[in-house]
Amino acid sequence: MKMLALFALFIAAGNAFAFQQPAAPSHTHHESQPNVSELRDFWNQYQQAVKQKDTKKLLASYLSDSIPVTGGIAPKSYALISAANKQPVPRFQQSTGKDNAEGEAKLPPDVTSNLQIQTYGEVGTVSWDYAAAMGHGQITWTVVHTNEGWKITSIVYSINVAAADKAA
Repeated sequence: MKMLALFALFIAAGNAFAFQQPAAPSHTHHESQPNVSELRDFWNQYQQAVKQKDTKKLLASYLSDSIPVTGGIAPKSYALISAANKQPVPRFQQSTGKDNAEGEAKLPPDVTSNLQIQTYGEVGTVSWDYAAAMGHGQITWTVVHTNEGWKITSIVYSINVAAADKAA
């Protein structure tokens, strides 16, 4: 009798798990406008700091000064860079947030377009196209909302050197 009761309990428990509906996500992929507006403001403040060559403000935008910053070189650009160096070079460049902020402050601001912002609660991505004298590509930040506001946790970007466009 105990075995029958135990067996019935297992069947009942199994049915309860089998027929449960998955929990609805607490956030949708299309997050509320306030988060998008906050991130747009954050991006604008960063771009303003680049124009002002304010390394301190740029660094304050990062979760830490050691966030990863990684650039991937496009195939035509890679071929051109390798040929100029007369040997293969790494297919990517890697640095830190500190290096990136210092570099941003030394160069003229990029021309930017096609800003895209996506959030999912406390995390998001900000991406845009850039054009500079040396080339063009796309930059993507991953961001997290902290007690101090939005912070950049990583940066990835594509590298298309202008000379490779001319060689095509």
